[in-house]
Amino acid sequence: MISRASLAAGVGVGLIFGLVLYHLINIAVWRPAAVSEGREMERADALKKSIELIQKRSQTNAEIHVLDTGALCRELGGRWVPEHRVCD
Repeated sequence: MISRASLAAGVGVGLIFGLVLYHLINIAVWRPAAVSEGREMERADALKKSIELIQKRSQTNAEIHVLDTGALCRELGGRWVPEHRVCD
């Protein structure tokens, strides 16, 4: 018959083997997939932010395009002096 000591040793060896196998599968399969997915998510977020910034810039350009020189000067915080045609 199997003694309790050999049964406990078998359970211990089996547990260690299972943990090592789990760790190897994690390193070989799951972790690279998670890293790849994280990179894709980061790229998607960066692309979304870039698109938002480009749209905001296009809107700003459209608003500035309709301003005359004096209004543009005032929008930039200056004071338009029409007789000298300069912005202070």
